[in-house]
Amino acid sequence: MMRMRYHYCFLAGVTMVLQFILIKYLYPYPNFMQDSYNYLRSAVTNIDANLWPVGYAKLIRFAGFFSHSDTLLVFIQFFIYHICGLYYFYTLLELRPCSKWLQWTMFAVIFLNPAILYLSNYVASDVYFIGISLVWMAQLFRLTYKPTFFLLCVHLVVLLLAFTVRYHALIYPVISMTVIVFCQYSKWVKVWAVGMAVFLVGAFILYTTRQTETHMGRRQFSVFSGWQMANNAVYAYVHMPVRSKDTVPKQFTNIQARVDQWLDSVPMADRPNRPIMAYFIWDPGSPLQPEPGALHISDNAGHLRKMAEIAPLLNDYGKYLIARYPVPYIQYYICPNLLQYVFPPAENLSVYNDDVDTILPVAKEWFQYKDTHVFKRAGEELRLFNFYPYLMVITMLVFLIGWIRYLYQEGRAIANEHFRYALTIVTYYWLVNVGFSVLASPVVLRYQLFNLIVGATFGGMLWDMKVYGK
Repeated sequence: MMRMRYHYCFLAGVTMVLQFILIKYLYPYPNFMQDSYNYLRSAVTNIDANLWPVGYAKLIRFAGFFSHSDTLLVFIQFFIYHICGLYYFYTLLELRPCSKWLQWTMFAVIFLNPAILYLSNYVASDVYFIGISLVWMAQLFRLTYKPTFFLLCVHLVVLLLAFTVRYHALIYPVISMTVIVFCQYSKWVKVWAVGMAVFLVGAFILYTTRQTETHMGRRQFSVFSGWQMANNAVYAYVHMPVRSKDTVPKQFTNIQARVDQWLDSVPMADRPNRPIMAYFIWDPGSPLQPEPGALHISDNAGHLRKMAEIAPLLNDYGKYLIARYPVPYIQYYICPNLLQYVFPPAENLSVYNDDVDTILPVAKEWFQYKDTHVFKRAGEELRLFNFYPYLMVITMLVFLIGWIRYLYQEGRAIANEHFRYALTIVTYYWLVNVGFSVLASPVVLRYQLFNLIVGATFGGMLWDMKVYGK
């Protein structure tokens, strides 16, 4: 077993270096998008609150301690992902015996995934968060069959780390605490662990809330959540063929007037349609923007402060529209977004640098470039990612059909206890994740890569079970 581990570790290291050389040859500069400039500004100013959690900005600063080279940052996040991937991969091999074809398939999905390689070249939190999530998930499995106190403490640290990187980790404490309750710890250890999880997450929320007030003038935990709520609600509202002309509450009069004015000026055919995106958050022409027509929103500290000031009002406005038009909200936002969960659009993965050849000044200054021009040597390779939505559909079908076979063809009798617990955790996670993802924000491919990895590896284990389960 140890020899096999060294074999896979060596192979993962070699393929990591080869992939890194390839991606940096094809893309000498990293990939930038709206989020990138916000993270870079957080790193430059070293603030502890912004539109998104600042965990990834701290990673940028960590890399900057050694060098401001963009190549170093890309390598660090790619290396971190591989370390986390190995931990997840070795955990899967411990759950039950796997055939050779399954081992190599899981290895390819985790370490030879073109989407992970390409996303590693982004100045964005995605790959970093996926790596942390792989460790978090693997630790949940290990807690069920190796319930040591040390592992429990490390898991709480990983849980907090994930929470500092992306707000999608809001569901992680709920899942972790549920699993801990059913682990073989004493009652008092469980009480302590659940209490510590609540304390750590609560302390981070309180600290972030205070920092947001200090830097943005409003006491709130997440500026972005208010904008996301309004974006989702307005997206459904502007696609309604008929709307009520009733008077809105006084606090929403100005916002509603801007939305109605936008509706009068933009024909139905020209309104943002499929796929659902964050148009009403980021587009300069959005009626929600405090300064309509403003450019480079994500790199404008003054504009972001104004966005923070009206975020609570937009949160209330979004809830008002949803409560007033619940059926259209389900019809025009929830249902299409559920379809995007199954068939996620490639979004930024299908283009390089938002399809422009320049970057904003904050990136030039941090990475110490001579100018703001960027280029790539690659041709049409990005067309590959247009096939990934189909791969996500296939992965979910493989997992679902495999799970049904497991349930109705004596899979529970064949599988050992370790695998049964792990499969229960994965199923529970996916059910919670579907509900949260669809309600929270428009689903895109880069948000689904962690689910694709988990679904593909466990789908393969379910189909491989009949031969190697006994």
